Amino acid sequence: MIPEWVLRWVALSLLAFITFIFLVLGAAVLSGLTNELFLGFLNMTWPPADSASEFEIESRRELSFSILNYGITALGTAWVASFAYLVVMRNQQKQAEQQLSLERLRLTTELDEQILEVLASEAVVDFDTDGNMKRIRLVSVLDRNTEWRPTTERDWRYREGERTVPFVQSSSVVGPDAEVGLTALHHYLAWVRRIARANETGVLTEQDVLLFWRWIIIACYRNRYTFLCDIFYKDDMQDLVRLADQIVLTGQNHGSGRDFVKYLRGIGDPAMIALLSEEARAIIAALEETPATA
Repeated sequence: MIPEWVLRWVALSLLAFITFIFLVLGAAVLSGLTNELFLGFLNMTWPPADSASEFEIESRRELSFSILNYGITALGTAWVASFAYLVVMRNQQKQAEQQLSLERLRLTTELDEQILEVLASEAVVDFDTDGNMKRIRLVSVLDRNTEWRPTTERDWRYREGERTVPFVQSSSVVGPDAEVGLTALHHYLAWVRRIARANETGVLTEQDVLLFWRWIIIACYRNRYTFLCDIFYKDDMQDLVRLADQIVLTGQNHGSGRDFVKYLRGIGDPAMIALLSEEARAIIAALEETPATA
């Protein structure tokens, strides 16, 4: 299939060429040089012989006139077709851009709602001093006050039908035996994948991805990347690494992007930072160490 930009270039070139020919013909008519122009075309299409009968001369004129007449008609048709194609293509492009803008607005709204629902889910199981189980929202253990374990032995537990796993290294929010539900972690990873696919297909721009940096950084804190890799495996976490790399590269000229880099430099997971591109690691290393604020 011929690329759209090639068709556009051909249509513009053809339109310019035919317009130039019509300008030449118009100038010839206005200057009274139509006969000379026609004679030149006649001599070019059918050079006269040194000795020709009146019949040959008349036939030559009629044929050349027919060629010129049909040629002008064909050029006019081609000009109209090229112009119409460019107009239609422009309208289609504007409609596609408007549709893409609406889709981008709808998707960003859905992504906001999706991540807020994941964070608000009572996916954390904690225990009081008497051993009684209580549910806590996932967002409560995603700040810097809770350090996750660097690895997990996949010591699955089952709480109210949901598979959970211990995750606390140290925390001022929950106890050391607290567990996190895998369903919420799966939903979070699905949210990351959705952003990555939308960005790859052009639905979300780099600036759109930058809007979600606060919810991407929570999986980049120290030990959390390696913890998630133990559950989902490293290949499943590639989208998270790619988005983090993109935010570092595209966000270095924006306040939010610089904040993202500060978090990575201060409390980022070294294992994940090592997987970033060389350019992204250089940006992180070059940043003056500034304490990140939650």
